[in-house]
Amino acid sequence: MARAASQPPSRDTLVSRSLAAVVSGVRPDDSGEFQHTKHGLNLIMAQPNTDDSPVRVTPPPVPPLVRVVKYAALGAGLAAMMAMTVPAQRAELSPWLAMVLWCSLAFFVAEFAVKLRARFRDGDAGTYLSSGDGIIDILAVLPVPIALLAGIPAETAWLFGALWVFKLAAAVPGLSMLGRIVKMEARPLASVFITFVIVLLLAGVALHLLERTNQPERFGSLPLSMWWAVTTLSTTGYGDAVPETFFGRMAAGMVMISGLAVFGLLTGILATGFAAEHRRREFIRNWDLVTGVPFLRNLDAPAIIELTRMLRHLDLPERSVVVRRGRPGDCMYFIASGEVEVKVEPHPVRLGAGSFFGEFALLEGGPRSATVTTTMASTLLILDVTDFRAFTAHHPALAQAVEQESARRKADAKIDSKVEPHAKP
Repeated sequence: MARAASQPPSRDTLVSRSLAAVVSGVRPDDSGEFQHTKHGLNLIMAQPNTDDSPVRVTPPPVPPLVRVVKYAALGAGLAAMMAMTVPAQRAELSPWLAMVLWCSLAFFVAEFAVKLRARFRDGDAGTYLSSGDGIIDILAVLPVPIALLAGIPAETAWLFGALWVFKLAAAVPGLSMLGRIVKMEARPLASVFITFVIVLLLAGVALHLLERTNQPERFGSLPLSMWWAVTTLSTTGYGDAVPETFFGRMAAGMVMISGLAVFGLLTGILATGFAAEHRRREFIRNWDLVTGVPFLRNLDAPAIIELTRMLRHLDLPERSVVVRRGRPGDCMYFIASGEVEVKVEPHPVRLGAGSFFGEFALLEGGPRSATVTTTMASTLLILDVTDFRAFTAHHPALAQAVEQESARRKADAKIDSKVEPHAKP
């Protein structure tokens, strides 16, 4: 019986494999897994997304004024909640504190209602309510009224306002990155946690056996001994319980060393995860910028992968000086978005997205021949001279194209002196 042909992987699967392979360090000359990478990245460049999966609607950005009011309400509400726990402040300022707390709660309720109404209109309410942002908004709105309706005293019910602090978590990109890292490194982190539990239990049992006779009030039970083990493993060492016997102190020393090892492993896992996630995000951003430059978009997938690793992106505001005339040239620039002005004679030249400049300093080794400034907020891609030479050594077609375009520009403009910048037609 003939075996049924396997279904080819979907576009999203190939793209995921591609990004995973690139971020994990697959080189363009590797075989095997790189074939997935090359295929997936070619799909990104050449094929539209024909999947039947629904397109996720991105919510509009929050206006700056609304963001300021939100954080003001958050700060005032948390300050009023803390003041409510001080008897003197509560007795003197109780009406004012209650007003601030109710105003903060009203703002969060209004914010939640606006978001929910917009998601209902887009048919995405269920996704919002089950998402992290939706859960944070629900925790900011419901616990305090429920506690008040349940008859809990106001000074206790308003303590649930501490949940408002999760509003800050939604505004910090690093926390979302941390969540992804914890998810990706779940197995190594679980291994470290299990190791911690094993050492904790063994240390508690050992000190209970060794010290319970001399110090029954501190090591007379296993929970008391494990409390000591927790403070020792975490390198806190309150000093409220100290072994007195020789073997107890030897065990304590081993527990201290084990604590350093465990937290060293934890730190290493998280640091490695942060570095990998940062590389992944930088690759994705640089990939989008590289494929947005027409001059670079025509490169094949292996070349774009290698170039994306080399390029650094630079975001500049309006009227920023990029290079100055006469300075040594150690890099060239590709304009991903925005516009720059090249101050050359007889008239300045403006270059837009898709253009590049600074190549003469790399090709001929001379200083900068013109000053370049941004005319609007711009995003540039920087290719250092060492990376340029290494890349063109493996991909001479790019160097030839740069030289040909530069020579053609000089011929068209009839300029005898060197002019670095060049706009791709």
